[in-house]
Amino acid sequence: MVEKDPLSWKTEPSENYLDDHFLYRGVHKVLWKNWPDLNRIYPNFFITSQAKEGLSVDWSKYATPLFTLNHLPDLSLEINGIVELNVGNLKQLIINANLPINIQHDPIGTQNKDQRINRAHSLIIGINKMNKTKVKRFFSKIAKWAKDMAPFS
Repeated sequence: MVEKDPLSWKTEPSENYLDDHFLYRGVHKVLWKNWPDLNRIYPNFFITSQAKEGLSVDWSKYATPLFTLNHLPDLSLEINGIVELNVGNLKQLIINANLPINIQHDPIGTQNKDQRINRAHSLIIGINKMNKTKVKRFFSKIAKWAKDMAPFS
């Protein structure tokens, strides 16, 4: 899944995100521990306060839900769950709701204390103060827990 030289990774155009692909996102326990029904995905699972450049996700072309879990600081489903957004559903949502957002491939080719090497890393960009509540609500309607990646406590 990972090529030998991360510095040779190219940023792929948005048209390479196919309708049957997924975007994976870790959801920390702080965001789900007080909700009564974890079968439902809540809008707050898509917290954007730290998403200055865009909402960070992993692209299924280069990642699996387990890969995404293993890239989080806490590797346990007691601490994190992994949600998935189907790219085709996301594209349809963008069109139907006339949202000014898109997906941008943003591979991380060098490691530091805050990030690990990650070819799958992508950003959902265009979320801002004016539309974030609406966007998060829409995301919660099309997202689901990735297979075997729902959190447990």
